[in-house]
Amino acid sequence: MRWELFMGGAAHRLIAYMYGVKHPDRQIYYNVKTIKAIIEETGIGDASFLLPDESGIYPDITDITRRSLFEIKPWHERGLLEGRQKARIYLAALNRTILVGKRFTGGMDFHGEVLIRFARGQYIWRLEWQTKEPGVVLYEWTRSKERFESEKAAYAAGQWTDIKEEELRQYGGWVEKAVEDMVSRREKLANLSGAVGLVIDSVGEAARVVLWGAILGQMSGPGVQQPPAQGGGQVIPFPARTPPATPPAQVPAAARMPLPQ
Repeated sequence: MRWELFMGGAAHRLIAYMYGVKHPDRQIYYNVKTIKAIIEETGIGDASFLLPDESGIYPDITDITRRSLFEIKPWHERGLLEGRQKARIYLAALNRTILVGKRFTGGMDFHGEVLIRFARGQYIWRLEWQTKEPGVVLYEWTRSKERFESEKAAYAAGQWTDIKEEELRQYGGWVEKAVEDMVSRREKLANLSGAVGLVIDSVGEAARVVLWGAILGQMSGPGVQQPPAQGGGQVIPFPARTPPATPPAQVPAAARMPLPQ
């Protein structure tokens, strides 16, 4: 796969997972379910009102509980424009099926960051995301300016720079694998314990780095994977810093109405 696909896939997987971690009590669907399947499984609307080309589309995050959705795109002008267009299409499709009750709107106030730690003192990579306007989450990959043995030191330094294309080509596969392993492992543990995800919100900042490893280390047996060995990467969730206090844009009227065919 091209490195762009590795990095985009890793970003979507992590951001969607972290949304579920932040809202463990909500009914949420990710981009493995079509709008048609979501409507039929939840009974929130009548899927027969979908247009022929809408049955197979996949919103990135559909929050059934709050009746909101998000489209995830890279952090640049083109990403914003594409995200805005996709969000409008998804909202128009979903709301066309709802005959009674609250309609869907673009989600707001979802932001965060995670760090990727490589073995043998590589740079620390960071994935940051913010809701730039209702329904559109933009993400950006950066790395520490210096090499750090500790992700805590990199986080404290707070100095991030763009990642060179040759680095993305070299390490993109590692990042994607580390993310997939981490998310899959924690989803399995969540099914076993019913409590995974609450840890990130309930412990102090200093413990956030090591607590997941402690939980995984206490569990053993067939089917339970251990943290990745040296040579790969480890994903470290961190609390998001408060974003700039800029008021979000209003949802355009077109986001609440069917698009012209």
